[in-house]
Amino acid sequence: MARPKSNELTAAEQKIMQVLWQHGPMTVREIAAELSQDQPVAYTTIQTLCRILLDKGHVSCEKQGKAFLYQATTVQQEARSQALLALVKKFFGGSPTLLAQHLITETALSADLAAQLQQKIDQAAATTQQTNTTRSSSNDMSGKE
Repeated sequence: MARPKSNELTAAEQKIMQVLWQHGPMTVREIAAELSQDQPVAYTTIQTLCRILLDKGHVSCEKQGKAFLYQATTVQQEARSQALLALVKKFFGGSPTLLAQHLITETALSADLAAQLQQKIDQAAATTQQTNTTRSSSNDMSGKE
């Protein structure tokens, strides 16, 4: 039985997407040249991975002369969010709280970073409280009609 297709980026696909996010639309040859600066990669490997990314919907492809020009269609922030959600689901039982607790206990936090994190937590709590208050007011008003 075949494994179900995953929309998540593999490590190799991630490297190609990183190049496309940094440089914009590129041909397979240009992508291979860029990636080969760190470690040699085969043109055919990059070509196959670009087709997979196209099938997954992460890139678009346009014929330009004899070559195909690939362009990222998935925004980097969206890919990060998808990867993080998959990580949380796989390793933390779907609990962002467990992930946050793990990061805090496993990372040496400077006082400055701790203060920045606390500020973000306070902002998120205020936004959530404001949203809940707005919803509550809307529900009260709709119940009076």
